[in-house]
Amino acid sequence: MESTEVLEKDYQTVYKPLIKFLYTHPEISFSFACTGNQLKFYKKRKNEILTILKELIDKNQIEIIGGAYYDAILPLLYPVDRNGQIDMLSTELRQNVGKRPRGIELYQDCWDSSLVNSIQSSGIEYVFLDSSVLKAEDKKFLPLVMTDVGKSIEIYPYYEEFNPEKDISPKDFAFNIIKAVEKIEKKDKYVQLHPDRVITINFTHEQIASLVESKWFESFAKYLKANPDSRIKTTTPSLFRKNSVIKIPTYVVSGINQNVSNWSSEYYVLNDSKNKGSSNIFDFMKTYPAAHNLYNRMMYMSMLVNQFKADKMRKKAAREKLWEAQAGTGLLYGHNGILSCVLCRQKSYKNFMEVEKILREDGNFKEAITCFDYDGDGLNDYVCRMQNYFAYISLISGAIYELDLFKNTGNYVDNLSRIEDFDGVTDSYKRGLFVDFLFSQDQYDKYLLNEPAGNGVFSRIHYTQLKFAPNRHEIQLEARAVFTPSKQSVYLKKRYIINSDGMNVQYILRNESPYPLKAKFAVESNFSNITFNKDAVEYMGVEIIDKGERITIPSDVSTRKLNKQNKLKTVDVIRLTDNENGNTFAFEASEKCTYFYSPIIFNRPYMNGIDERKTDMTSVSTLIWDVDIESGKETEKNINFTISSVKKAKK
Repeated sequence: MESTEVLEKDYQTVYKPLIKFLYTHPEISFSFACTGNQLKFYKKRKNEILTILKELIDKNQIEIIGGAYYDAILPLLYPVDRNGQIDMLSTELRQNVGKRPRGIELYQDCWDSSLVNSIQSSGIEYVFLDSSVLKAEDKKFLPLVMTDVGKSIEIYPYYEEFNPEKDISPKDFAFNIIKAVEKIEKKDKYVQLHPDRVITINFTHEQIASLVESKWFESFAKYLKANPDSRIKTTTPSLFRKNSVIKIPTYVVSGINQNVSNWSSEYYVLNDSKNKGSSNIFDFMKTYPAAHNLYNRMMYMSMLVNQFKADKMRKKAAREKLWEAQAGTGLLYGHNGILSCVLCRQKSYKNFMEVEKILREDGNFKEAITCFDYDGDGLNDYVCRMQNYFAYISLISGAIYELDLFKNTGNYVDNLSRIEDFDGVTDSYKRGLFVDFLFSQDQYDKYLLNEPAGNGVFSRIHYTQLKFAPNRHEIQLEARAVFTPSKQSVYLKKRYIINSDGMNVQYILRNESPYPLKAKFAVESNFSNITFNKDAVEYMGVEIIDKGERITIPSDVSTRKLNKQNKLKTVDVIRLTDNENGNTFAFEASEKCTYFYSPIIFNRPYMNGIDERKTDMTSVSTLIWDVDIESGKETEKNINFTISSVKKAKK
């Protein structure tokens, strides 16, 4: 969702000058798409624009297009949420501009064939789609019609290749369109049946701002007035539909905007090849784990809301907050075009926790741990709905990959992994809480340099369930591996005891080889910066207790130098404090350990494929023990993890 500052800027540079132009040029028609957030902003601060829009609608000069109120990605929602989002925006538009929309715009053109029924059931008659989603034979510059399970919807493709730049003359702009239409007419059968063709042009805010500033629209209006016999006319979808009888039958299974599709095949690699094939939102989420993690949370919360029966009014309030949490910016990218937008995702996570709060306030909530495939990877996961937090534990690394607190929070385990093209190195494992490692000395030295180390012993292994006791909030997992370079068989049992304020994690490491095992056993936890600011690297407050002495560690640099000086080797307690949000995470080890801390900044490209920016950050917190285990023997380590709230630091 756009911020107030973004909406104000768009109003001043896009909507206000464009509507002023239309008001003084009644011969030019236009269509406007409006999100619920925009409409709320205009109602509160710019009510005059709604009055003018209503006047232009009454003159049939403009048409308002609907959509999902919170710019949700409709193919990912249950039908009840799809229809609810569409109806909510349609109702608001009817109440504020006097007419309900008949057409719909989809966020980033995320399309699925199942949408036909939902859209048509909401009183919507047509939809705009990026022409790149369509088959070549459907690009005839005529409306399309798609039927699915007895319901039909019209499709109006828009063609980005015709979008005018400020440097192109209106004459050349018109010539390019007419030339393209005439080329199609030579090859198809529709020219006699319907001589008029329709080309939809979808302007971005940046394009409109540029064209308005250069007075291009005024020049275009003058061109049309000076060339009344030109085939080029402007119209609205509803006016065109009154006289249009030809529609090309088609069937579009799924698709997504071309700009997003170009990034969907490979992790942060732009592929604009014409031969790469089309993509959809599921392809995008498969490529970008952070988006898929948020999708998992969205599906789970949608299920909880749909299953809630106790209180209709509470369910209604929870559903409305759920719709807000479903904003598409969290799954794809933000207004500024960052593929990885931690603040957008965290806004969604925070809203999902608000949904949890609403559902729990009925007084019937009981802490529970359930076991099912939460993240859709074919393996069972453990979902912990506790009094003060929500978390899920995966069999991958036996680690925690989501942690949402009920106090001032998003998801503290919303971590990225490094990739060499942007971060200098590539991580070979998934970052989370309680990710386990077994290092040789050489591997440990690399680890302290923030370099990929080891061969994935325990950090990349699928654990198996040894015991699950939901009544006692206990989960026992186990894993076997071969420790290199000595090629020794090792076994690790990992037990979680979950409580309201955290958990106790017990490790039993056994040497199953015939030789003594000498290694370093490490447990790494990664905390995402949920209020990321690229100019504020020092995010976490870090305190340790070493030999009974409290020591504060700077959180903007690694402790590598201290570790190389054989310091931080007798640590009992570690406290990480998110001062911005007032939350503390404490690790209390049963045996003194070495402690390693490091901040990691993630760099990612913008959608233009050129600019590269700091877009995310995580804080690495690792407890390390030297282990020397005889053949057939084992050692035990325990970590007590506690979550608490503190007073926010004064600014």
